[in-house]
Amino acid sequence: MLWIHPLLQLAATGLALYVLSLGWPRFQANHLGKKGKFMWAEHVRLGKYAHILWMSGLVLGLYAVGQYWGQNTITGNHYWIGQLMMPCIAGGYITGVIMDRNRMKRRYLPLVHAVFNTVAVILALVQIITGIGVIRVFMLS
Repeated sequence: MLWIHPLLQLAATGLALYVLSLGWPRFQANHLGKKGKFMWAEHVRLGKYAHILWMSGLVLGLYAVGQYWGQNTITGNHYWIGQLMMPCIAGGYITGVIMDRNRMKRRYLPLVHAVFNTVAVILALVQIITGIGVIRVFMLS
C-alpha cells in the first residue's frame, strides 16, 4: 500500500506538468499579447484528472502513513509541504470549475487559477525530492 502513494503522485505530477503546458498559450494570450491555440477541452479534462489524482494520492498518503507509522508528521517536510499543496490543489480545481461552468472572456480568474496550479506543481516537484528521502529512510531501511 505504501508504494501506491508515490506512484500515484508521480503520475499526477507528470499529468499536471502537461496540463500546465496546455494552459501556457492562454496565459500568453491574456497577459503577454501573443497568439496561440489554447486546447481548452483537453486542458479542462486532463486538469480535472490531475487534481483528482493529486488529492486522492494526498489522502492515501495521509492514511498510509497514519496506519504504518502512527502519525503523519513523522515524514517532516514531506508532510508539511503536502499540507501547503492542499489549498493550491483545491483552489486550482475550484477556479477551473467556475471558469468551465460559466464560460466567458476573463482576464484575472485564469491568472489566479494559473498561480494556484503553478505553485502546486512547484511544490509537487519539491515533494519528489522529499519523498525520495521518505522512501530511503522509512521504506527501504
